[in-house]
Amino acid sequence: MGIVPLRPYLDFITRIFRGWNMAEKTKSRRNGRIEILRFVFAFIVLLHHSRYLLGDDNCYFLGGSLGVEFFFIVSGFLMMNTVDRIASSKNYNTIPVDRNLANETASFIKKKIKAVLPQFPIAWFIGLIFVIIIGQMSIVEAFEEFEESFWELSLLKMTGIYDGGLDGVMWYISSMLICMTILYPLLRKFPHMMRKIWCPFLALMLLGMMCILDGHPRNPTKVYSIIYKGNIRAFAEICIGIWSFDIVRKIKNINWSGLARVIFEIVQLTGYLMAIVYMYMEKPGRDDYFFLMILSISVILSFAQVGILSEVYNNRFSMILGRFSAAMYFSHLYYAQNLNLILSDSLTKQQKTVIYVACSLVTALVVEALAFLYKKVSPNFKRGLKAILVKDEKDN
Repeated sequence: MGIVPLRPYLDFITRIFRGWNMAEKTKSRRNGRIEILRFVFAFIVLLHHSRYLLGDDNCYFLGGSLGVEFFFIVSGFLMMNTVDRIASSKNYNTIPVDRNLANETASFIKKKIKAVLPQFPIAWFIGLIFVIIIGQMSIVEAFEEFEESFWELSLLKMTGIYDGGLDGVMWYISSMLICMTILYPLLRKFPHMMRKIWCPFLALMLLGMMCILDGHPRNPTKVYSIIYKGNIRAFAEICIGIWSFDIVRKIKNINWSGLARVIFEIVQLTGYLMAIVYMYMEKPGRDDYFFLMILSISVILSFAQVGILSEVYNNRFSMILGRFSAAMYFSHLYYAQNLNLILSDSLTKQQKTVIYVACSLVTALVVEALAFLYKKVSPNFKRGLKAILVKDEKDN
């Protein structure tokens, strides 16, 4: 038997990583610590969903869904950062902000959607194929599965048009887009009032409402009258991120001593560790709100980059982990919910977990590889399609 040549595969993987690095060169503003934390909390969410495979009593990180709070806070901060950059480049006294606000908002939301492309649809279709194969579906049943899950693919899941789907983690993206569509134009129109008064006020009131009704902010697809709870959760926590922006800026403007930077490093690392231990040890409850506050403080210090080790995290490896976290987040839930259909009952908890994590990580790598190939071929494909469908000049 001949030896399988590994060089072509290694070259292909190297090209993918080079593609990641080239992409990150244009995003030098990224925060390395935040990128690593994206990976950490995405992996915790992955382990949390082992509850579908192992049951709540045996799973890892039963409280791991609190990791989504990190992503909402970060998303809110980054949206406010975008708004601030745009506002700083314009003179409000001479250029009415509402002149092109609709187009500007649409452009912002479009960029947010493009940020999950093509990874999300690739991961979603891989999940669809997996569910069809493992369920031994007929062509009619496969089409019905696609039809029932379509609104999830369209990112409209949290509008309330349907409930279900095969990659339920996408509620986070759907809720984020819904809330940002409301918040972005308000931030542009009333930047100071929103981030100093209304965002903190709304965050506290909405979090308090969920505490009164349920005792915790989780369970996103629970319906509150006419709206999913996940949308309220997203709105409140994105507002926390917006609120954090001015605090971060004030902290960054101070010339801290070396001792202060050591203290800041210890505080934020301790905060993240406390939150992670809580997610591992406890199920959802009123303590969520305390650890949400701890997470918020740690995220503020991370964005301020006042920790003594802040610069250490700003490297290519951090950026790669941050990018990979999205593919991993998109590529795991359908395994958690369906692997028991084919796994032997004799397998131990640890063996099932290893298989589940391995399937998820390998699929995430496949998603990134296919996304890399898509970006290579799509420009030529789009040009060819345009040449076929669009005339250069209208007929007279």
